Amino acid sequence: MASDETYIVPEINPFASPTADAAVVDESGYRIQGNKLEVRTPVKLPPICIHCGDDAHPGRSFARTIYYTPPWIFLLLLAGPIFVVIGSMLVRKPVKIDYALCPGCNGRRKQKIAFVSLVWLALLGCLVGAIAWESAVLGGVCFLLFLTGIVGLILCGEHFKATRHTDGVFQLSGAKASFLEHPIVHRNSLDYVDAL
Repeated sequence: MASDETYIVPEINPFASPTADAAVVDESGYRIQGNKLEVRTPVKLPPICIHCGDDAHPGRSFARTIYYTPPWIFLLLLAGPIFVVIGSMLVRKPVKIDYALCPGCNGRRKQKIAFVSLVWLALLGCLVGAIAWESAVLGGVCFLLFLTGIVGLILCGEHFKATRHTDGVFQLSGAKASFLEHPIVHRNSLDYVDAL
């Protein structure tokens, strides 16, 4: 039987994977799960301070890339620290996040950074003095300043920490309850959009 209908075959790439032609809708945004955020990269949070929940328009916004490293990678520490560094660089997953701090919280952040910088400068001066005078007391002070500097660096580190990664969804901790319970944050979440 002859037909007058003409079929147009769409142009396909014979070398493409089978999933390359599938229409994939990548959900971008965030969901609130308890005291954590579940996000897909990249994510832009509303201009609300992540620490106190105040309006952060006059404050400072941050665009950061945070990396998730699976916890099992630290078993490589048994083989040596260099294996942990190389392994974590190979298997880490990046998440890009934009967030904001209000002027008050940003000012406290700057004070912490200034304090840690002074501790490291004091450590440098104390180290020079301990070497010059061959003083065991100054050596002990150097050790205490070093520990204080390390703790300060940890406290002044990133505001968010990626705690889990599953199927392209990252779980982030670090936002305070006042941010997570803010009405604007709830309105912009994917849970609110799905409910509409």
